[in-house]
Amino acid sequence: MIEELVATVSETEKVNIKPLFNIDRDGNISDFLKKLYSQFYDERNQFVKDIHDSLVAISGGDKKEYNIQDLCKAFEMTDPEKNSKDVNKLLAKVFNLNLEQLSTVGPVDKDLLLQRLKSSGLVRSGPKGI
Repeated sequence: MIEELVATVSETEKVNIKPLFNIDRDGNISDFLKKLYSQFYDERNQFVKDIHDSLVAISGGDKKEYNIQDLCKAFEMTDPEKNSKDVNKLLAKVFNLNLEQLSTVGPVDKDLLLQRLKSSGLVRSGPKGI
């Protein structure tokens, strides 16, 4: 799709992209921004679902709580390009802790964990893992 757009514009022609990102006086965003937001949230929700599926594979489907170690393993399976330093930073943000406090986190309620992951700004680093 991008290639088609690029092909229609000459090397010297300027493209006005400002309308794509407009917000009107009433706070309504452009259709393009709506699509971007929708895509971002859909991808994040799928990523959280993939992490949950990995947690189930690691710990079993009947668990009501997950520990940090299982969550780190789930990230390794789901997003193998995310290094352990980035995972730890993300988890510190999810649990509202500094990195040193992360090791003190006990088991976390499954629903609370999934909600925190969804609201954390989580994004996949690379292609979907196995």
